[in-house]
Amino acid sequence: MKRYIPIYLLLSLVVATNLLSCNKKDEPNSSTITDYSVYSGATTLVSSFKLQANTKILSNLDSVHFTIDQDRGIIYNADSLPRGTRVNALLVDLTCATNVSTREFIIKNGTRQQDTIITYTSSSKDSIDFTGDVTLRITSYDNQHTRDYKVKVNVHKQVPDSIVWNTSMRRDLPGAESTLFESKTVMKNDVFVCLVDNNSYYVLSESTDPLGPWDSKPVTFPFEPQVNSLTATSDALYMLDENGQLFKSTDMGDSWSDCGVAWHSLIGAYGNKVLGVKNDGGTWMHDQYPQGDDFVPTPLPQRFPVSGMSQLVMASNEWTSSQQAMMMGGLLANGSCSNAVWGYDGETWGLINDAPGTQALPALHDALMFPYYTYVVAPNGYTPSKQVTWIVMGGKHPSGDLNTVSYVSRNQCINWSKGENGVQLPAHVPAFSGAQAFTFSRVQPRLLSYNPGQTTPISEWDCPYIYIMGGNAASGAALNSIWEGVLTRLTYKPVF
Repeated sequence: MKRYIPIYLLLSLVVATNLLSCNKKDEPNSSTITDYSVYSGATTLVSSFKLQANTKILSNLDSVHFTIDQDRGIIYNADSLPRGTRVNALLVDLTCATNVSTREFIIKNGTRQQDTIITYTSSSKDSIDFTGDVTLRITSYDNQHTRDYKVKVNVHKQVPDSIVWNTSMRRDLPGAESTLFESKTVMKNDVFVCLVDNNSYYVLSESTDPLGPWDSKPVTFPFEPQVNSLTATSDALYMLDENGQLFKSTDMGDSWSDCGVAWHSLIGAYGNKVLGVKNDGGTWMHDQYPQGDDFVPTPLPQRFPVSGMSQLVMASNEWTSSQQAMMMGGLLANGSCSNAVWGYDGETWGLINDAPGTQALPALHDALMFPYYTYVVAPNGYTPSKQVTWIVMGGKHPSGDLNTVSYVSRNQCINWSKGENGVQLPAHVPAFSGAQAFTFSRVQPRLLSYNPGQTTPISEWDCPYIYIMGGNAASGAALNSIWEGVLTRLTYKPVF
């Protein structure tokens, strides 16, 4: 059988040969010099390291990737093991570049092994306690050289796939007072616009960051506004009055003009147009403003809501690949509640999911739906993969009770299921309906998070946060709050 010498050993031999040549040239009286020290030192290099399979500890434990940093003498898993994984008795598979004299694990301060030395062989059945300080010492075949590696099996100290809603990051709505009656927040291009009604004293605020600072100003209306109808297109703000008349502002609420359109509800914005539902002589119709030359109002499809739908979310953003807007739930013309998800491509509405059964949403109105990220581990793998995930939270059931369960879809809203525990809202976030949600990227580091498995000197990266703003409590009272949530794993430094 042929035996191949690794390239770095060949390079070492070349270096050694050159050194010998130089020595012969400088010392002509030397008859023979045999110096294999460079080659000897190279044999102490570790070429592979992994853990042996043990399903009692973790599925696919043997697929965990370990980085071998030859320069710093460190062996570690960049992607940490799940929180709670037991690492005090692990078997390893270790390979060196060539034959060596000994391979020893020197263990100090472990929970099971303290001041212990274990000699490793290919048939070794001795487990290693990685809870303490572990050094792997390789001795060359001629016992002339040793090389030490610090070996670390990293385990997450936090649950990485939980969305954390930090109470210290909670904020009041801008301009809100103790008399807060209602609020609505929208996005106009890259600017957050928040309107609050402090018992008919209205304040409109703007910011490029949901946590502020905000520029606030009092606003007056030449009509009685439906605050929850506030909508922003790329070039204007729109709102319905108490009779359903549509008004428009192109100067951020300083002045308003009548659009000459009366609607039952305002669905949302798509580009520079707003979409609405109207009742035309007893027929429920889709309408838009401005209509344009080619637009003709059309009857609502069966099971399309007339009010109470979630905010219309553009799916064509950095977190998704779809090129349509989405919304879910709402109240139908007959007063019943819908569980359907609808998509809009700029011209046509399409029903995405309303099937009964375990893969559908419950009937809700005034709920939230937004895109985010979660991580999924394949059945035959270990490393979690990031997936675009649509999340539904809050809202009301047909009974009027608030929904307290979060639902997820990982295939663009076609199939739904109850979210994992880490996606559910914690008890300190009050149940709500009629709130607004936004995903907003921040430059990390911002939270005090640490990933010991960093392989490159990354100092900052983009991390998407969730912001839930406003809404109403079970009593119907307005909620004066901005909640910030983030998936813990996204705050860890990326591994490249």
